[in-house]
Amino acid sequence: MFNTISGRIKAKKVFIFFVSIVVLFYLLGPIYWVMISGFQREVNLQDRPPHFILNPEIFTLNHYSFLFTGVVPEDSSVMLQSMYTMSGTLVYPAIINSLIIASLVTVINIVLGFPAGHVFARLKFKGKNASLLFLLATRLLPSISIVIPVYMLFLRLDLIDTKLGLVLLYSAITLPFTIWILQAYFKNIPEEYEEAARMDGCGYFKTLLRVVLPVSRSGIIAAAIFTFMTAYGEFVFATILTQTLKSRTQTAVLAALTQGLSSSRGMIAASATLTIIPPILIAVVFRKHIIEGLTTRFA
Repeated sequence: MFNTISGRIKAKKVFIFFVSIVVLFYLLGPIYWVMISGFQREVNLQDRPPHFILNPEIFTLNHYSFLFTGVVPEDSSVMLQSMYTMSGTLVYPAIINSLIIASLVTVINIVLGFPAGHVFARLKFKGKNASLLFLLATRLLPSISIVIPVYMLFLRLDLIDTKLGLVLLYSAITLPFTIWILQAYFKNIPEEYEEAARMDGCGYFKTLLRVVLPVSRSGIIAAAIFTFMTAYGEFVFATILTQTLKSRTQTAVLAALTQGLSSSRGMIAASATLTIIPPILIAVVFRKHIIEGLTTRFA
């Protein structure tokens, strides 16, 4: 009987390990393919079967070199030179636009969401629960359902093809979720800390800055990370509301490049790799705070 139970446990472990490998391959396989494609020569990307492992014969840094320097490789053909120029000159400014917009949206979310989340967590007022549910309901709306009225509004306000327009829109989209995360953190902080600060003569805003802010740092970082990633990866509004590289983000540019028949595949792969580096770095560096944000008890 003991051997039977032990055999079942081993079989269960083997099954879980196998499923984990399959899921890991499913999640990381496309990312791995994009990354190694950026280091392959253009002609080798058309080989069948494709090359899943790099070797010196197909390896090149030309795609990344062009993205950072703008210099077309000397050994490239006239057609490839045209493909490089059409692909690479659009990506770097778009990545900068995305970083600027996402950073500004994050700052706005924390500045407004920090006190708003504290109000919902600590104060009692009529309609508080209904207001929280309404905020959450705004996050459930699909982007495509409001894109037309938003476009008409931006057209009247002269915000089409501007970074300011995207910053304001993304802030409105992400702020409800930021408030929800922060109010959940504040509810888990003992009120005695704030009461002690008020007894020592601290006013409301002084208590927020000197007491609440330090002890809720993990929640603030988690909210900031979620906000940044949401704004950085937004696609629908970035495609509809932008027209030029003055404000167009990397998601819209990469989508446009993949539709072109004369775009370099290696350049697109290298560009896609560069765009996913910031979220990956953020996820690795702040993984503990992200986990805390996902496991917070929303009371």
